[in-house]
Amino acid sequence: MVPNKDLITAINSYEDNVSDHMDSDAAQTRADLIDYYLGERYGNERDGYSKIVTREVYQTVENIKADVAELFIADDETVRFEPEGPEDVEGAQQATDYVRYVFYRQNDGFGVILDSLMDGLLQRQGVIKRWRLMEDVVTSHTFEEISETAFAILMADPEVEITEYEESFDELTQMNVYAGKMLRTKVDSETKVEVIPPEEFAIDSDAVTVEEAKYVRQRSMKSKSDLISMGFDAKKIEKASTSSGYNEYDSPEKIARNFDGDNYDDENENITKMYDLHEVYMRYDRDEDDYDELIKVCKIGNVILNVEEVDEIPFVVWTPIRIPHRLTGLCPADAAAPLQKVKSTLWRNQLDNQYNLNNGRPVIVEGQVDLDSVMSSKPGAPYIVKHPNAISFPQQPSFGQHTYNMMGIADQMLEQNVGATDNSISPDILHGNTAAGAVSQVLSKRQARVRLIAREFGEFLRKVFMGIYELEIAHAQDASIFRLDNKFVEVDPRNWHARKDVTVLVGLGNGSKTEQLFHMQQTMAAQQAMLGAGGMGITVTPQQIVQLQEDMVRLYDKSAHGRYFTEPPAEFTGQPEPQPPSAQEQALMAQVEIEKAKLELERQELSLKEQQFMLKVREHEDMNEFKLAELNLEASSERAVKIGN
Repeated sequence: MVPNKDLITAINSYEDNVSDHMDSDAAQTRADLIDYYLGERYGNERDGYSKIVTREVYQTVENIKADVAELFIADDETVRFEPEGPEDVEGAQQATDYVRYVFYRQNDGFGVILDSLMDGLLQRQGVIKRWRLMEDVVTSHTFEEISETAFAILMADPEVEITEYEESFDELTQMNVYAGKMLRTKVDSETKVEVIPPEEFAIDSDAVTVEEAKYVRQRSMKSKSDLISMGFDAKKIEKASTSSGYNEYDSPEKIARNFDGDNYDDENENITKMYDLHEVYMRYDRDEDDYDELIKVCKIGNVILNVEEVDEIPFVVWTPIRIPHRLTGLCPADAAAPLQKVKSTLWRNQLDNQYNLNNGRPVIVEGQVDLDSVMSSKPGAPYIVKHPNAISFPQQPSFGQHTYNMMGIADQMLEQNVGATDNSISPDILHGNTAAGAVSQVLSKRQARVRLIAREFGEFLRKVFMGIYELEIAHAQDASIFRLDNKFVEVDPRNWHARKDVTVLVGLGNGSKTEQLFHMQQTMAAQQAMLGAGGMGITVTPQQIVQLQEDMVRLYDKSAHGRYFTEPPAEFTGQPEPQPPSAQEQALMAQVEIEKAKLELERQELSLKEQQFMLKVREHEDMNEFKLAELNLEASSERAVKIGN
């Protein structure tokens, strides 16, 4: 194996080629965008003048976030695993349900969607990390009067630590017995999904995708207790240095997000000793076989805490506005920020102008006016002058109309550049049809741009869900029980197979709830028409009728499964059960059966007579053939032959 010092050298060389989010221009740009979003001042304000800050970045980000989030959250089945054959329909549905369960129930799926969406819209990229968390769960137990054999089994169990015990002799069994206390350590495993702050994530500058990256790093500050709970050796942690020069509060993004930079006190930094942890994923020929392996390296400074070979890089990245051949593109906030500054300036000038119009700037004759009376701002306060013409108020020009025209142009530029205004869009923007009127919906440029962002985010979530599926296959320890639609279902991911066919649904094309209800009502009317034509159990089953009713209720109450309707048994067809025959009908049926039996007996007798007749005919034919043969023999021998008796 390559020595650790050589591994550290390789990591440092990669660090020189990454976009360092702590010191780069990109970090400061993201921090500035956060300030724009929060409505922070620009630093060019002057006393006595308007300091208003408009909120175009906030409006743009929130409008797009609301539109896109609704598309993904409106339908629980955001991602669906497609069956690979008729036999895989149930397995694909189970995989879909279970991955949704892990994402939304075991993890805060709702928060993950909103936070990663927000990071992308405001800071150019959203990063999700999904990994398998392995934790040691320690439980204490007591045992009393167990046999020597059972005690030996406990002592040999690697999960058990005997903390104390007593040995005694049992008079009844004439054997030694044991009592004491023990600790059992069991590995608890679960899939975790977490949104990573952009400032913690770095990747080699040549990477276009995370999957093909040569170097990916997550950088975070951890306490000693955090590191120990992560399974790292305490002695190695003690050897590690905290003098790397990095502090999480040095991040421009973190300062903009959490602190008023002017009021932050540096003395609070070292209340708890923190360590600069690097979690590195890199392709490196560690065993010197001329082939690069994907390895994970955890280090603090130049102290390596752990090295292991892994199968994949656990990060998924998305960017709202793609730039070809780059991992990170642009975001809507990039286009909105300059226009926010323009509109803020226009508003400030307009307010200052309006203030001058309302209050005026007097022209006074020096020495002819009492200045204190002029400076008084009280309504109706008199001006004390020595001459009637000693003070005058020249007309101030109004720039209002010009200012409003400029702000209107700025709004048009914002809509053209960003594609998002205060006007909401319907959740069916990718569908293109309105249900009630069956009229084609023409998408505006604004809608089309939001649609494209939604598709980018959908592909991002598809990778996240596929990663969850693969983690469950690789690390599941036993079957799991989870609740789905008020039912408890057993799932064993160990029996799953690898999948590639994953469809992103994210609510696109489903229309509004009113629209969906309209379609369901039309379907119900069609079912009623089929039932009226005698289609029960043929074209429409009772199960299908109940399912439609359930779907209509679940539009507004997703937990309503089984609450209002009971699913009929699978063998039930909806056809009425046949009524038992009456006594008269039973007697008639018995008489019919007797007559049928008589006819059958007569048929058999006729058949027997026919067989006997044919047998006699056959015997007669055989006798005639015999006599003919004797005559032929006599004629050939020219002698008399006696025929008969």
